[in-house]
Amino acid sequence: MPQRRVCSTTPQIIGRHALDEEVLTLVDRITATRSPGRPMRHPRTGAPADFLFTHHGKRLSQNAVRSELNRAAETAGLGHVTQHQLRHTYATALINAGVSLQALMALLGHVSSQMSLRYAHLFDSTVRTEYERALNLAKSHIGPMPTGRTQLPITDITDGGWKDAPAIKSRLAGGYCLRAPAQGSCPYANICEHCPSFHTDATHLGVLAAQRVDAHDLAEDAEKRGWIDEAERHRTLVSRLDALIAQSETA
Repeated sequence: MPQRRVCSTTPQIIGRHALDEEVLTLVDRITATRSPGRPMRHPRTGAPADFLFTHHGKRLSQNAVRSELNRAAETAGLGHVTQHQLRHTYATALINAGVSLQALMALLGHVSSQMSLRYAHLFDSTVRTEYERALNLAKSHIGPMPTGRTQLPITDITDGGWKDAPAIKSRLAGGYCLRAPAQGSCPYANICEHCPSFHTDATHLGVLAAQRVDAHDLAEDAEKRGWIDEAERHRTLVSRLDALIAQSETA
């Protein structure tokens, strides 16, 4: 693809991949209507360069660019605007649209990520939009709770019988845990009972026996709901509790 040079305070080559169709159409229109002009020496390399914006055969000065930008900004009712503000707006808009840091570095001509990170400030509206997007996605994965019952908090759907709740359940030492099916089993559920450092004795036989009853009931409940992995988790806990109870009784 041919490249065009846009003259500003620091001229740089802009390839077609860095221009949207609207800007590219405008550049093509300027190229087609301007006077031919002659190549001029590049201020850094000294090589002949075909600049897009010239005036009387010379590159536009910084003052000329500022003057034209101020005139355009005033016409648009924007007040005072600088060239760097436009660059900052362009970069920030891309960041808020989700462009990667690597792509932004290439577009801005930065040699380090720290230079590009200066533009990586999310608008409050962007944070809110991203939060709502993620929340809606999470809700779609979890699905609706049973109709006719309060949805939040989840403990309100138990009606006093937490083991019958349509949720993934675990008996804990001081209570119980309920999780929506889409969340899956908690990786820490019943972790203590399976830990080699866990010890118990006959004084806790009543607690262990009650926990075993609950684990057995939860296994059957999960199996009826088709949660095979969850049922297996409870059955594994039942086996572990049987071993702990046997050890406590013989200790």
